[in-house]
Amino acid sequence: MRFTKPEMLEVFRQQDLMYRMAILASHWFRLPTVYKPSAIEDARGLWMEVNEQWMSFADIADELEHNPYPIASEFVLNQLHAAIRAPLEVLAGYCQDYDKLGLETNLTVRLKSTPWYIYARAIRNAVSHNFHFRFDVKFKKLLPTTWHGITISAEHDGQRISSETFGNAPGYDLLLEMKSFAERLPEPFSNADNQ
Repeated sequence: MRFTKPEMLEVFRQQDLMYRMAILASHWFRLPTVYKPSAIEDARGLWMEVNEQWMSFADIADELEHNPYPIASEFVLNQLHAAIRAPLEVLAGYCQDYDKLGLETNLTVRLKSTPWYIYARAIRNAVSHNFHFRFDVKFKKLLPTTWHGITISAEHDGQRISSETFGNAPGYDLLLEMKSFAERLPEPFSNADNQ
C-alpha cells in the first residue's frame, strides 16, 4: 500500500493544521497596524535571495497597506484548496490499494458513494487546472453536485473557482467530513500481522 492508515490520517492532520494556521496568519495581514511587529513593516524590510538575486517583499507591503482584505482572503482560500486536494488524493489511493488486496470491503465504492465525493473531485480538479473547472464528458454526467448548499454544474466548465462554488466554511466542513470518513476506514493488517 502507498500509505498506511496512520500516514493517511497524518496528511489530514497536517492540512487541517495548515488551514487553521492560515486563518490565524490572516489576522496579522488584515489588521497590520494592530499587531507588533506589523506585517507591513516586516514585509518592507524583508528580502529573499533567489537565483543569486535579492527579491523585495515591498510589493506585498503595498498590497497590505492599500487593502489587506483581498490578499489575506486569497491566502486563506489557497490554503483551503490545498487542504482538499492532497487529502482527497491520499484517501482515494488508500481505498484503491486496500481494494487491490482482495479483502471483502470495497472501499472505493464506499468513497465514491459519499455525498461529498463528486463535489470534492470537482474542487480537486479545479485546483489542478489553475483554479478553473475543467470537466470531461464522463465527469459532466456526474453533475450537478451539491455540497452544503453550493452547487457545481456543467455550466461551471471553464470558470474559475469563486466564493459561489467554494467557500471557507463549507470547504473546511468538507475537509472534516473527508477526515471522518478516513478515520472509519479499516486497516488491512493489524499490528500483530506485521510482527
